[in-house]
Amino acid sequence: MNKAIILTRMYAGEYLKNNIGHEIINLFRDDKGKNYIYINEDGKITPQFNDNVHAIFLVSWVEKGVMEILAKAEDLEQVLYKTNNIDEESSRQIKFIESHDIKYGGVLLHKVYGEKKAEKICITFKTNKLRKVKEPLYLIQDKTKLDMYKKQKYIFLPEPHFSSQSLKIYYSEKELPKDYKILKETLENNTLWQGNNTTKQLDINNGNLMRQSHNFLSIIKKEDDELVFSNIMAYLFEQNKILFMEFAKKVLNIKFSNKFTVYREKDNIDLWIEDDSSIIIIENKIKSKINGAKYDIYNKKNQSQLSKYYKNAQKEANENGKKLHCFIFSPNYNLINLEDYESGKHYSLIKYSQIHNFYFSNAGRMLHTNYAREFIEALELHSKTSAEYNFEIMRNRLISKIRGILDNSHL
Repeated sequence: MNKAIILTRMYAGEYLKNNIGHEIINLFRDDKGKNYIYINEDGKITPQFNDNVHAIFLVSWVEKGVMEILAKAEDLEQVLYKTNNIDEESSRQIKFIESHDIKYGGVLLHKVYGEKKAEKICITFKTNKLRKVKEPLYLIQDKTKLDMYKKQKYIFLPEPHFSSQSLKIYYSEKELPKDYKILKETLENNTLWQGNNTTKQLDINNGNLMRQSHNFLSIIKKEDDELVFSNIMAYLFEQNKILFMEFAKKVLNIKFSNKFTVYREKDNIDLWIEDDSSIIIIENKIKSKINGAKYDIYNKKNQSQLSKYYKNAQKEANENGKKLHCFIFSPNYNLINLEDYESGKHYSLIKYSQIHNFYFSNAGRMLHTNYAREFIEALELHSKTSAEYNFEIMRNRLISKIRGILDNSHL
């Protein structure tokens, strides 16, 4: 017997740009409260592991050599077996779904997707034990990434086996014994996992769906462009100075007047905001890291652009008798450790979720401000981990599709 643990990637591939990923069911219960697992990319597993899959990790790709664990599935019952005959496989799948009355939002699962036989393959396993992680947990196989994730919870796998192409990765007891043992220990470490199955049934009446339509930033593919975001921030901060004054107080923890000027790229700093008594400098980092980092072997810190910006701004602040405040604005998924940089102690890290929460709660005060809605919606994109965002996108598509099916059935 050669047992295996499978990593199945969620929310991956070009298919998901306009379609519903079959794997969305992995984090929902069906209408009877049961959990099922679809293994990407086609629902099938290699026959050598039939009935020998010990557990499944649901993971999301973060970057080369790094994946985020979302949940684990154990106590598995395999319900799909590869036969290389798509007619037979789809027929058996439909029969299984119908005989077990597996519905989501009142619709049999195989009716949610398209008409092709391959699209009728919706379930690989039934699981009687599914648990989400308590807090973000990463799998790392690239040693060079360990320092970057030192403040996060992570598991290091010494036998490189990740693939940027494959959406399912097998860790077998015989072929990869070291990694298999580590993954098995991870499964058994109760401190990492929520105590109960917290997945829920699909609520198709959920009225708080995220936006479905495109705005101009998504159309021109600039929703993750640092230059564009910095320009919009500068514009909106100036357009509603009273609101920025409150933002400075509640989020930046600064007492700032509403008589200020915003500069773009002053001394190469993304945002320079100045009133009569204070200077705020902001480096805006979406998917990039701190530029110009060079390791100093003497103080064991990285020399970077932060040092230059701080020194120049502090010099001007001193000359004008003003107080300097330094910040880095960054999405929640962009891991930046300020303590790694020589001047990091002078900066405070502000996550996009903090910015989004403030401006979303004050959206009513920006109704007549151009581009405020687009700004808030784009902030939301970067206020979640990529896995969280993709989950909501897939959930919304699934709900919309089921609603459409139910509506048409009443015609």
